[in-house]
Amino acid sequence: MKRLIIRLVVLVIFCISAISCSKSKLHDVDFYHWKTTYEVGNIAKDYMNKLQSESIYLHVFDIVRRNNKIIPEAKIVPFERDTTLTQNFVPVIFVTHNVFNNQNDDYEWLANSILRLTNQIFNSNNLPPYSELQIDYDWTKSTRDNYFTFLKILADKAFENNISIKITCTIRLHQIKDVNTMGVPPVAKGYLMCYATTDPTDGMDSNSILDINLLKNYTQNIDTYPLELDFALPLFSWGVVTNHLGKTKLINGLSVSDMSSDSFKKIGANKYEVIEDGFVHSLYLNKGFTIEIEEITPQLLNNAKSYLDEKLNHRYHILYFQMSDGFLKRFTIDNLK
Repeated sequence: MKRLIIRLVVLVIFCISAISCSKSKLHDVDFYHWKTTYEVGNIAKDYMNKLQSESIYLHVFDIVRRNNKIIPEAKIVPFERDTTLTQNFVPVIFVTHNVFNNQNDDYEWLANSILRLTNQIFNSNNLPPYSELQIDYDWTKSTRDNYFTFLKILADKAFENNISIKITCTIRLHQIKDVNTMGVPPVAKGYLMCYATTDPTDGMDSNSILDINLLKNYTQNIDTYPLELDFALPLFSWGVVTNHLGKTKLINGLSVSDMSSDSFKKIGANKYEVIEDGFVHSLYLNKGFTIEIEEITPQLLNNAKSYLDEKLNHRYHILYFQMSDGFLKRFTIDNLK
């Protein structure tokens, strides 16, 4: 009888542990690097090592249309690779909206040009060969067909040039919600951008960087989306400055901690009034201007991950935007797992 009781206790403990483990999902964690000057601070190095991050998603250049010509801009400045970091590099190319407006553009030329310039940047900076190339573009119904055609050509050109890579792309929330209209991009994998959910200057009370209710509303069908998805989550913050005329401007990187000086007076939950003229992050502000801080907190980040964990039946990869000591120090390692 005593042995039977012991076995039952062990069985109960095992079942509880199994249930607990099934509910707790582990995430592979990587980071975007989105500066033209390559820089990885000591905090970022420490976090990547402790999180066992495998890749740095490196923004290498933009593709824009100027005077009806498609050209690269904002190329990353040549740098010396930090050999103390073992992470791989995944090149990311940001494409502005009007690049795919023209039906008559030569997308074979564009695909070859992107591969050539990306390879040149990797070779000149002594970076190891990459196995993934990510395109960051917010397509619409009117640009969808041109963009999807380009993605197919890009994958074909990589294959023709014996470049063994997979093509991936970013996906916005509205493209998930309106999948029947927006279509599914022909790529190996998509990264759903779960941030910048609303316009920060629209005067609404919700957090425009990450609105959980809006995230839930736009991703009701995410578990049936016919493409493998990973998720980009935000770490950044900003301040929405309003002047005497009601005009607004964003100051990136501003946080509640920046409002602790005597130059500001708290007038709301996350709202402050400028009481002394001066510069804030290189922007000159006059007395009487107001600043509303929007930032990502550990609790808000946890709410987003908890929702995704409940919605999905598989492990997913988290890609944080972006790598910055200033942003990272607001979170613990456990906050980011």
